[in-house]
Amino acid sequence: MSNEYDKKQWQDQILVKDAEVEKLKVKLDKARKRSARKAKTKLSRLHKDLSDLGEISDFEDEFGESVLDRLDKFGSAFYNSEKGNLSDALSFAQKRVLSAMTKKVKNLKNPKSATNETISSGNGFRKKYSSFSSSKTKAGSKKQYKPNVRDLYEDIPVEESKPSETYIPEYSPTRNKPFLRIVSNTD
Repeated sequence: MSNEYDKKQWQDQILVKDAEVEKLKVKLDKARKRSARKAKTKLSRLHKDLSDLGEISDFEDEFGESVLDRLDKFGSAFYNSEKGNLSDALSFAQKRVLSAMTKKVKNLKNPKSATNETISSGNGFRKKYSSFSSSKTKAGSKKQYKPNVRDLYEDIPVEESKPSETYIPEYSPTRNKPFLRIVSNTD
């Protein structure tokens, strides 16, 4: 009887684990499809923008078409798990190329902000500065720290005294040859 009970309990545990694994697979599959859709729309938009601007290179054109084709067929543009996360649609290297394309489109659409970051104000343009201070400072531009405390010794007058000469005795013992004695212990 206990053998059948243990077998039944084991089967129930296996069914629960299988259900959890199945839920995880469904969740990862949804994430993979969502990532593929997102990558596909971003890549097609960038490819179209670069083509419209006439600044697309042969590499970018071929890259965009091949990655879009792989995303349509397989839902992912890479297979090797060492090159990226399996739940992502693009590998790390493909993401870098995509970000480079994004920067290129951004610079082509708005060339002013790429060359000189300025803010327009009422009376002209001024340079845009960050609210964060730079860690690099020019030599001497920073003032030395001076604590706002009273010096305890400022009230005491300084006495100027001449340094006293050191006294050197004139006595020098006469030099004799060294000698040895035998000391007896007689009490």
